Amino acid sequence: MKLVSIIILFFAFFLGAVYPSETKIKLIPKQKTAKVLKSVAYATIRSTVMATYSRFEEKETNHNTCSDGFPSMPGDFPCNLLDFSGTSDQVNVQSEISDGEFAEGRDPEDMNPSGKIRIKVSKDKSRNLNGNVILLGEGENQLSLFYFPKGQISHYLYQNMIVIFVWNQNEPTAQLSHLYFVKVGSDFFPEEVKEFAF
Repeated sequence: MKLVSIIILFFAFFLGAVYPSETKIKLIPKQKTAKVLKSVAYATIRSTVMATYSRFEEKETNHNTCSDGFPSMPGDFPCNLLDFSGTSDQVNVQSEISDGEFAEGRDPEDMNPSGKIRIKVSKDKSRNLNGNVILLGEGENQLSLFYFPKGQISHYLYQNMIVIFVWNQNEPTAQLSHLYFVKVGSDFFPEEVKEFAF
């Protein structure tokens, strides 16, 4: 029994060391989910994902993966799409590689291994949020991204998961403070809520 406890303790420590950002994700107790969802205006978020958007314009952009400070993002969310306007501080989503290192023979593909991606930008603003709507991917692997009017992402839908971004607007430039991962059922009603704090 003692050996089993030691193995479990070692395994938990190893997971914490290898995946530190994953260990910061906390399950919100059922009795607190209503308060959390009210604080992020979940009714507005739900109305945006339930609406239909039909007029889109195709564009090309980079696919930059998120930094180690982020947890694993459902649907391989590209962190360069955190801010559609490009004006917010994006919580270390940029690579640590400087431009000077590329001059020393580094391949620019190392910084952006995923290359270019096609996105669809809605010509209509999102319902009740009045920001941009972007679609990335096709079919069941599609991400539907919804933005605030100033360009920061509000939330995105991937399969049965809505990821909500909470921005600290008290800084000179907006910074991310929290992520909420909301597992949804039929009609996008929440079933489980997890929180990640930066």
